[in-house]
Amino acid sequence: MQAAVINQGAMLAAQAQEGRKSGRKVRSEGTRMACPHCSAQCTIRTSWLMSRLMRELTYACTNPECGHTFVAMTEIVRTLSPSATPDPSVQLPLSSHVRRDVMRVVLDNADESEHQPRYTLPTTGDLFAGPPPEPD
Repeated sequence: MQAAVINQGAMLAAQAQEGRKSGRKVRSEGTRMACPHCSAQCTIRTSWLMSRLMRELTYACTNPECGHTFVAMTEIVRTLSPSATPDPSVQLPLSSHVRRDVMRVVLDNADESEHQPRYTLPTTGDLFAGPPPEPD
């Protein structure tokens, strides 16, 4: 299972570097968008991974009288909840609603429990390694 996850990640990274379309169809259940002209449901026809944080999607309107086809961009812009297996090469700002001071207190006082990864390989150690920032 871990090898499949690693191979899929390597494949996506290679496609992003080459800048070519994968040609794979994407299910539309998770990414719904209404047609900007007739408001009918649109389906994703193709998807192109531009980078680890951005994807270009080609949508087609399901209304046969409209038939509009358009391109949209999906971008990951901030972190709402930090990853348990962060990748140091991914630089995303932490949302302003996250109370960093509370997170540090919780992490500093939390006991550790043994964990065996099943789906992803850890790429870093402690999420908040290093000295805490100076108070304002």
